[in-house]
Formats: sequence, structure tokens, C-alpha cells
Amino acid sequence: MNKVSLVLSVALINLAITNIAIAATATGTLTVKATITNSCVVNTSATGTVAGAVLDFGTVSSFTTAVTADTTTTGGTSIKVLCNNTVPWTLALDGGKNASSSQRRMIGGASSNEYIPYNLFSDSARSTAIGISTTASSGTGTGAVQTVNVYGTIPAGTTLPSAGSYLDTVTLTVTY
Repeated sequence: MNKVSLVLSVALINLAITNIAIAATATGTLTVKATITNSCVVNTSATGTVAGAVLDFGTVSSFTTAVTADTTTTGGTSIKVLCNNTVPWTLALDGGKNASSSQRRMIGGASSNEYIPYNLFSDSARSTAIGISTTASSGTGTGAVQTVNVYGTIPAGTTLPSAGSYLDTVTLTVTY
């Protein structure tokens, strides 16, 4: 090895050692953020999965007395509302697909055009009727699912239609 090569080798080693000896650190920040908008979902699970609620009057053979059903005890499923914490909301129910004036009706039967009238209520005593497009319930969001129960009645003395399945679809609207 010649003298120049040896001097260059020593200089490179010294430069590497100097760089290691003068290494330093610097710090900075990372901002992590999210913007939450007010929102509400109706007929949802805690995870946000949407499913329909059901009010099931079951199998009926007579209307000599009123037939009742509710979303908690007769095989139905409750209406679920999920809103952000502190968001005020109201829930309204329309007249359904087969309403006549202010009367909700299920359609079906042998000819597929027979009707069974029914009424909806917001209390188990069935004293507070839920009119067409009127507020059924209201509350303030908690960030968790809130349950709204609906109670139904087919009035006593309703004409007994032909055998078959009868149904109606009521649209639920949550306003927030």
C-alpha cells in the first residue's frame, strides 16, 4: 500500500468516526384528528347494521275482540335509533303503503286486495295513538342504540277477510 492510499484510508476512517460522534436527534409532532358530523340511523344495531323492525299480530281467526301486538312481546322486533351523543331526535311513522285517509291498513287475502285496519300506539296501554306522519317518539342521542317500542291494535268488530297473509310497510323517519 502506498503512502497516499494509507493517508486516504485513515482520513476516511476518521470522517466516519466523526459522523458517528456528532449524530443527533430531532423531534416533531403528528396531529391525529377526525371530524364527527351529527348523524342518526333508524333500525340499526350497535354496529350500524340496518334491519327492519317487525310488528306481528300472529295468526288470527276472529276479530270479535281487539287483537293486539307489540314490538317486544309478540314475536316482533323493536325500532332502534342510533344518534350521536347529545343530538336531539324525533321519530315519525307514515301511514304505510295501504293507508286510506287516516287509517293504516294491511293488504292481502285470497284476492290480494282485501284490507285489515290497524292502529299504532306509543304506549302499552294504547292510549297515545301514533297518527300518520306524527311523532311517535323523541329523545336525545347517547351514542348508543336507543329502543322505541310500538304497540298495535286491530279493532274489535273488524270484518273478517278471507284467509291469507296480510301486511303493510310503514316508513320510519328520524329527524335530527
